[in-house]
Amino acid sequence: MATNFAKLMKEIRKPEGESLRTMAKRLEISAAFLSALEVGKKTIPTDYAEKICKEYNLDDNMLNRLKDAISESNNMIKLGLEDLNDDQKNVSLLFARKIVNADPDLIKKLKEALEDDKN
Repeated sequence: MATNFAKLMKEIRKPEGESLRTMAKRLEISAAFLSALEVGKKTIPTDYAEKICKEYNLDDNMLNRLKDAISESNNMIKLGLEDLNDDQKNVSLLFARKIVNADPDLIKKLKEALEDDKN
């Protein structure tokens, strides 16, 4: 199964008419390494989102999508706590610690509530 990162990379390559090999050369990495990143066999360097967006002149929306896909592929999430108030920080950290043992029904309800949020 292709990772979200792989899907985005293909989405970027398609309008350019580039192959994986051509994209790798343009990003100054080997095709084997890019392939390993796309299938989740290697950890994606966190600065690659910016590197890819700069090389392909992509917008901020794509930058955020790439960052999310990289975090997902690397099984990590970076929380930008600097702009949160104390209550938001505390809830975010508490949630991160407790999610591992959370009841599946609660997870489902939280997901639905967050997806329905119009903010």
